[in-house]
Formats: sequence, structure tokens, C-alpha cells
Amino acid sequence: MISKTLALAVAGATLLAACSGEQPATNTTDAMVDNGVSLRNLAETEVAVPKPEQLTVKGRLIPTPSDPTSRHFLLRERKAASGTIIAILRQEHDGKVAYARTETDCGKRLFHVLGVGPNRALVETNVAHDGPLRPIKGLPLREELATYVCNASGTPLAKG
Repeated sequence: MISKTLALAVAGATLLAACSGEQPATNTTDAMVDNGVSLRNLAETEVAVPKPEQLTVKGRLIPTPSDPTSRHFLLRERKAASGTIIAILRQEHDGKVAYARTETDCGKRLFHVLGVGPNRALVETNVAHDGPLRPIKGLPLREELATYVCNASGTPLAKG
């Protein structure tokens, strides 16, 4: 029988492999390089799990016209000491769900992924850091998510 620590290590390695940027993207402008995480097809990776019949946290539906096949929800946002906004997002696609923890600098129009996971609890601790905060210009899904997160936090996204 595998110990919990070993099982978590294997799960973490699988998670990092799934988020390594090797996954095909449906829109190359939203596929990040540099070991990035594609939020567009996160629910199509090994991170995703079958959607439960009833979700504990409903979340607020985020309008994402650039990704009409998925539904993205804001579950929580908070302002970090640095002034950036940390958000927990859920993507639902084709009967599966995946979660992402993101950071947005609303004033500078910067965004990146801090972690991904199959549930809200794990996304708070798992790391799938896709590099430093980067501009959202040319990345329509990330811009839509950042706009919604910033507005929800009371710090509107700066004009591009």
C-alpha cells in the first residue's frame, strides 16, 4: 500500500506534467509557453475530475465569450499584501471540473497562474506556477478573467 506522502508526490508530479505546456491548446494565443498553464483547456488535462452532481461553492459565472465551450466561475478573490488580487477559479467543461489559483495586477494588466487542482482545497496548496506576472494583451481568455476578477475586487482593470 502506498503511503499518503508518496501518493501526494505522485499526484503532484502528474499535476506538473499535465500543466507543463505540453497539452494542446485550442487557441495558441492562450497557450502559454515557458512551462505555462493553459486555462483555456485546463478541464481537459489530468488535473480535471468528473463534475459532481452538486458543487459546494456555486461561484459567480464569468462571461468568457472567447471560450464558449467552457464555463468559468469566480469562487473567491482577495487582495494580497502586494496589492495584487488572488482568485480561485473553477472551469467546467464537458462534464469535468478543474480549479485554478491566479494572481492579477489590475493596475498593470498582468496575470499569472499560481496553482491548479482537481478541487478547491488542493488548488490552494498545489503549485503550477507559470512564471512571473505577464501582460494579458493578446490573451483574450486571461483578459476576460482578469477583468471580472478585478471588478469583483473593487479594483477595475486598467485600460489597455
